Amino acid sequence: MKRFFSETRARQLGVFWCVVIIAGIFVSDYVRVLPSIGIAGLFVTGVGYAVAHRRIAQRAHWAMLLSFVLIYGLHVGTALLHAGWSNEIFQRDAVLQLPFLLLPIAFLLLPSWLAVHKRVLWLVLIGCCLGAAARATSYYLLHQKIIDQNYLHSKVMPTVPDHIRFSLLVSMAVLAGLVLVLNKELYPRLRLAALGGVVLLFLFQHLLAVRSGIVTMYAAGALLLVWLGWQLRHWRVALAGAGLVLLLGGACLLLFPTLQNKIIATRTDAEQLDTVGAANYYSVTARVYSYDVAWALIKQRPLLGLSKIELEAAMARQYHAMYPGIEPAHYLLPHNQFLFNLAAYGAVGLLVFVVGFYYALWEGIRQRNLMLLLMYSIVSLSFMVEYTLETQIGVLIGLFFILLAAAPVAPADAPRGPVPN
Repeated sequence: MKRFFSETRARQLGVFWCVVIIAGIFVSDYVRVLPSIGIAGLFVTGVGYAVAHRRIAQRAHWAMLLSFVLIYGLHVGTALLHAGWSNEIFQRDAVLQLPFLLLPIAFLLLPSWLAVHKRVLWLVLIGCCLGAAARATSYYLLHQKIIDQNYLHSKVMPTVPDHIRFSLLVSMAVLAGLVLVLNKELYPRLRLAALGGVVLLFLFQHLLAVRSGIVTMYAAGALLLVWLGWQLRHWRVALAGAGLVLLLGGACLLLFPTLQNKIIATRTDAEQLDTVGAANYYSVTARVYSYDVAWALIKQRPLLGLSKIELEAAMARQYHAMYPGIEPAHYLLPHNQFLFNLAAYGAVGLLVFVVGFYYALWEGIRQRNLMLLLMYSIVSLSFMVEYTLETQIGVLIGLFFILLAAAPVAPADAPRGPVPN
């Protein structure tokens, strides 16, 4: 067993299962179980390596990695306080949130990652995003007039995964690609290809015109530019980069009807905020009213919340009482991860969530881990307008890429084994 789970083999298997997870995200509509297979494979590899070598490889980083397990404990513990094991909602949620238990343990038990292996995985993300973007763009070109018109009604071109999660993945790919290019650790041709991929994905993000995707990409990009200027003293590069981004962004605004129509739709949506019935037709307005309803529930149970099991039913009752003009089909759970947790778990549960999820960020700041800071910025901004961690793909986006960025890197002289160039 020790021979099979050698350090080199464990690293190779870790890369393989991570590729399965990333690829699985992009084919989730067709093979829903594939990301779960990747998670299970990564977990078994970590356990196998730990048992074979009788050691916990990342013991020194246990607090950073296992802090995420607090979130799984929050979901399971609060559910058991309000219902039994047989509750169907609890069972679904326990399975949905299982990555918060399995992935941190897997990363804790696996040996330190080779820098080249982590670069390969970021390149896989870029490649998958490019493939999915090419598919979506092809569909758009075949149905351009219809899709352009749909954008005036807050509908977007079809993507896999769904457009909100996909736009976050594109933001991650763009920023990860820029870090790889700026670090100059890729072979020259591969570096040029990565830069080309980043530019294409930057343009596609504007063609897709999803608000959360554009905001997260620009905000994380601004953080990267500040890092270049302030931390690395590369002010000329930072200013040149900012100018190029503004130039490309302005060109996209002039050239892409989807982006133009999305801006028109957003402006129209914002003008309806004072009209309750508009929540039946406009997404931004519907989100605002979901926040209002959630706050009413939070005031009723501020410390311990209602539990996730009761939240949807309680939201429906509160909607009916406060805003009878909103149809039940348009009742929304609070589209904000922090507000969602506050309503479901109360102030105590929200504190547990913040500590569990953001402890690794504190460690990343201390270690000056730029990639981790960028991934956190993208995910955290998505929390402001989505309950990102309440869907299968959202959990993976919000956890896996943060763990990958945070994963300890082996010394440069560590055994490499055969790795792709």
